Amino acid sequence: MSAVKVNGRTAEAKAFRVERVVKATRELASAGGYEAVQMREVARVAQTALSTLYKYYASKDDLITVAVRSELDSLAEDFLRRPSRQRTAEGRAGEVFVRAFQGMVRDPGFAHAAMCAHQTLREYTPDRDELRVSSNEITPWATPFGYIAVTQAWGADHRCTPMQSRTLGMLETLWSASVVGWLNGDTSVDEVKRRLRLAAKLLLGADSVGSKVNSEEAG
Repeated sequence: MSAVKVNGRTAEAKAFRVERVVKATRELASAGGYEAVQMREVARVAQTALSTLYKYYASKDDLITVAVRSELDSLAEDFLRRPSRQRTAEGRAGEVFVRAFQGMVRDPGFAHAAMCAHQTLREYTPDRDELRVSSNEITPWATPFGYIAVTQAWGADHRCTPMQSRTLGMLETLWSASVVGWLNGDTSVDEVKRRLRLAAKLLLGADSVGSKVNSEEAG
């Protein structure tokens, strides 16, 4: 098997460079949190020209966002290998948020970087929440986190109602706030897990009951 020409223009070479950049971003974040991720340092660790890095990533927040998406891909793969054993849709959705939180607990530095980048991007895109909820479904390119929860709860072909989309958005917001609270030492790991499971049960469970009642009344 021939070695990848890392400086080439082939799709394979580009993918290899992206993987190297993501790995460097992750390593720096793990070691020192948000402040440790600097464009020049990422370029050095990834053995990539700084000008090339800026060509594809406008800021370190973009780099961290790509690393977060890589983590979400890993989370999706983890659920393919180890599906949730919860019996209810709300239980399975809640397990997605809990397992994602456990990933943050294993790497506090990366968690800090992810939350800081998330906050920065929200400040620059205040209408983000309006974009991620379509009229009748969650789309995987708009909110991959929510899409993983949808797939686990109801299946890959499920089309969310507007209420389900907004509810999952609320759970994402709670998840982010919970990670920040844990990082600040305000909330324990066990308490965060309890809150996430309870919120999924109450919010998604209530929506399921409401949908069933409306369906029976319509019938």
